[in-house]
Amino acid sequence: MSVGALITTAGSASASDAITTSTSHSIGFYNQPNTESGKPGWPDMTPGGIIGVDCWTVGESIGNYGNTWYRVYAINYNGVTHWLKTSVYAFAGYADGNAHSVNRDPNIPQC
Repeated sequence: MSVGALITTAGSASASDAITTSTSHSIGFYNQPNTESGKPGWPDMTPGGIIGVDCWTVGESIGNYGNTWYRVYAINYNGVTHWLKTSVYAFAGYADGNAHSVNRDPNIPQC
């Protein structure tokens, strides 16, 4: 599925955007914007995957990558999109080097 298709299919009145994971890190999905909150069961995503994001928030700081996390509502693994019933969080530093966080993307506001 293309990035555009993920955005179009979302069809939400609120802002959102699709992000292609672009760092060398795999990203994990967490219940809250910190690693201590645990994972909801979704497997980690390797670089090049697509996540549907509706906002960014401040959470746990990891290494020198900052403390910004994305709230994720959809995950695309190998061309198959999974619409999540409950949002999960992905560390923005590992997802895309914070490229779309902290008001750099007008479609992804602060939560």
